[in-house]
Amino acid sequence: MLNTPLISLLYEALDTPLGLVVETPDPERLRQKLYPLRKQDPLFEPLSFILSPLNPTNLWILKRPLNGEEP
Repeated sequence: MLNTPLISLLYEALDTPLGLVVETPDPERLRQKLYPLRKQDPLFEPLSFILSPLNPTNLWILKRPLNGEEP
């Protein structure tokens, strides 16, 4: 069964031009939970999960442009 709040984050990131920033007490743990969800659905393939170098409580869910798509 998919974790609906986490899936919602992925859909929300896909709906934005660049992605989103998620504030969480443990960004690494959240990132590890998102990787398997991304793997389950090719729709989420353009998403990257980056630990913010600026704020230790942020995880960036960035949307990579697809081939031929402008950022």
